[in-house]
Amino acid sequence: NRSLPATPDFAVILVTATENTTGVIEYLGQSSPFTLTTGQQYTFRLSSATLDLLHRSSGVIENLGIHITSSGKIAVHAINERYRSADGTVVLPLTALGKDHYITSHFEVNPSANLNINNESTLLVVATEDNTRIEITTTQNSISGHIQGVPSEITLNRGQSYQIKARGDLTGSRVRVVGDKADDCKKIAVYGGNKWTSVGACGQANDHLYQQAYPVNTWGNSFVHTALLGRSSGELVKVLASEDNTEVRVNGVLQTKVLNRGEWMSLEFGANESGKIDTSNPSSVTVFSKSQACNNPTAPFATNGDPFMITYSPTEQLLTQLDFNAYSLPSIVNHYVNIVVKAGEENKTRLDGVNVGASFQMLPGDPSFKIARIEITQGVHNLSNPSGFTAYVYGFGNIESYGYAAGSALVNLNFETEPDYTFDVVGDNVACLNQEGA
Repeated sequence: NRSLPATPDFAVILVTATENTTGVIEYLGQSSPFTLTTGQQYTFRLSSATLDLLHRSSGVIENLGIHITSSGKIAVHAINERYRSADGTVVLPLTALGKDHYITSHFEVNPSANLNINNESTLLVVATEDNTRIEITTTQNSISGHIQGVPSEITLNRGQSYQIKARGDLTGSRVRVVGDKADDCKKIAVYGGNKWTSVGACGQANDHLYQQAYPVNTWGNSFVHTALLGRSSGELVKVLASEDNTEVRVNGVLQTKVLNRGEWMSLEFGANESGKIDTSNPSSVTVFSKSQACNNPTAPFATNGDPFMITYSPTEQLLTQLDFNAYSLPSIVNHYVNIVVKAGEENKTRLDGVNVGASFQMLPGDPSFKIARIEITQGVHNLSNPSGFTAYVYGFGNIESYGYAAGSALVNLNFETEPDYTFDVVGDNVACLNQEGA
């Protein structure tokens, strides 16, 4: 985050219990234990003036990994907080991590004088095991010597981290584990964003961007964009492809640009404009809240909002219940949750025990989905629908915002087996294990 002497920044971790649990947060040789009952939340908030857990360097191996363990099921979110510059992300459990990632970030030159001085886009990787070999290929030259398109390799031990910053958009940069043996394929956590940037090329104001990248094997082909409530700016959406010759359709309309692996396109959605995004190959789709000046100056909440980023879950990846937190920030006055469900299943949706089926509307571009935008209070909330949903929580205030996925269901959608044997197969006869072949 952009650190200022009068407004120090904070590393914040929100742990929300979905069942009774005890646990611990470990960082820099220290620990912070917690004990929670179902629905309770533990907030870990550490000022950088006390002990700095935030990444500020580029091209330097550091020991800033944070390890969170618990005896019961929890939801974890992380927030990089500074007065009028904050963003957060859902934090994936170890079981959902992968070995191959493409990040989404952002960079633009703000037309307002001097507002783009601090806006390096960022890429961050954290290792979960010792001797993890990691190959990084950036889409921009970094400020620490990484060359655009040229792979570089580092080796990290458990808990070590490595950040890259660039004066350009690092979207499409690839971070993957490499090794000579299958058991060398260790899991990593990868993040993308920007230190402090505008979004929308409309002027003030800048904000921090921060989002964990989902592993490529969890990407999908179907996404729902739900407009942000409380803004008149519209949204920027980036579509990032994992394979060559990826076609993109918005509300069924084929876009002219075809994406190859690691390529991306920007889509503009107007105020209160929602829609369906479909891709012919597995992709990642991320929404960006725009800068405050992008609002209609005569509309309500004209001074509310600032940039944040949220990576959407594909509609192939649905949750059935979760606990999430609408985080308290000094300038935030309105909190919201956007919910996506399959059409016909909306009346099964309960928010804090209350049926909210009447809040849903048909999704423009695809009547098989329904969407809801609901204003909520600050604090912990419970959301459930046995038929599945995706949900995103966010908040706005005067030149301030935050946003993150309320939760993510990330199973491997792209697993394929490849038979490998040294003999020839003739005909269609099949022999089963422990049975005589025909």
